[in-house]
Amino acid sequence: MKRKILLYLSLIIALGACYPGDIEYYEDTDVVYTDYEEEFDFVSLGTFSMPDKIVKIEGDLLEGEEPEFVKEPYNTQMLTRIEENMSDLGWTRVEDPAEADLVLFPATWTNTTVYYYYDYWCWYYYYYCGWGWGYPSYSTYTTGTLLMTLVADGDDYIDPLHVWTGALNGLLAGSYNSTRVNNGIDQAFEQSPYLKTN
Repeated sequence: MKRKILLYLSLIIALGACYPGDIEYYEDTDVVYTDYEEEFDFVSLGTFSMPDKIVKIEGDLLEGEEPEFVKEPYNTQMLTRIEENMSDLGWTRVEDPAEADLVLFPATWTNTTVYYYYDYWCWYYYYYCGWGWGYPSYSTYTTGTLLMTLVADGDDYIDPLHVWTGALNGLLAGSYNSTRVNNGIDQAFEQSPYLKTN
């Protein structure tokens, strides 16, 4: 299952690198991806647990850095929207993960892509670039991703089973846009009707 999660992450990063050139609004870049374990029985379950903070995947935690979390009020806004969607599908949130049928782990990260290039004349007369005829230029864009993963207990809590993944990705504007994030969260659950319980 770890390979599937890496595949999801690779797909989201790849999607972030393939935005079309004629984009008028940031929301035109938003992508929602979901996947699930087809043989898993969601219908017979009904409770889930979720942390009260969304971790930001950045830095190097293996070298002892403390984890960072999404700041308020955005943290609570996203968690509330996730819980509302789970509730609409028949799920009840419980505080203790040990008493929940599933645990939902949310996480976010950002990725900045930098393009370096020379102008047309430098490419055409490549011999002269070393003499100052070509002018290198660069451009950047930053994408943000929210990843939601539902996990079920595996054998003796040793091998957890990832049963659903929802990922939202899009270009970041200068400020947090709750409408875009809420729409993305709603879309992830809307395209996952198999999560509905009795």
